[in-house]
Amino acid sequence: MLSRLLGSARVVGSTLVRPITVGRRFESTVKVGDAVSAATAAARPAQQTLKKKRPIGGFRGGLVGFLLGVTSAGAFGFVYLIEEYQKATGLVLSSVDELEKSSLKVKEYVKKIEAVESDLAKVRANSATTQQLAQAKSDWRKQSDILTRDHLELKAHVWEIEQDVDSVLNRASSKK
Repeated sequence: MLSRLLGSARVVGSTLVRPITVGRRFESTVKVGDAVSAATAAARPAQQTLKKKRPIGGFRGGLVGFLLGVTSAGAFGFVYLIEEYQKATGLVLSSVDELEKSSLKVKEYVKKIEAVESDLAKVRANSATTQQLAQAKSDWRKQSDILTRDHLELKAHVWEIEQDVDSVLNRASSKK
């Protein structure tokens, strides 16, 4: 609209200069008395035949604008959705990696616990119970008492033999 108003306006220096036009230049018929005009008018239609511009109506322009807006909004929405999907997928993958690492640690701990349990079972199989230790202690005391008694009996027997040897020696030395 502004271009129609300004038309062939020019800027000269700092001022806007517009040629003055009076009225419209629209002629639909040739004047009868003007012969020169008729000749030029006959030549004009061949030169000035202009294509008729089809005006874009408000509805058609609104529909095109709406479709363009919906398409661009859809494209931006789709791009945003894809980016969010990629971010979410990245987060899920990182959490899956962390879960895998933690599950591997748990598996290692389970293996260690199973190894300790098997070692403990072996130790339990090879170790003595408190009843077995009490029995072994009482058996040791019995054996110790038997050894002590036997030792004392042997000591007494040796003393008796010493006494007999002394008495035999005393008799033999007295006879001499």
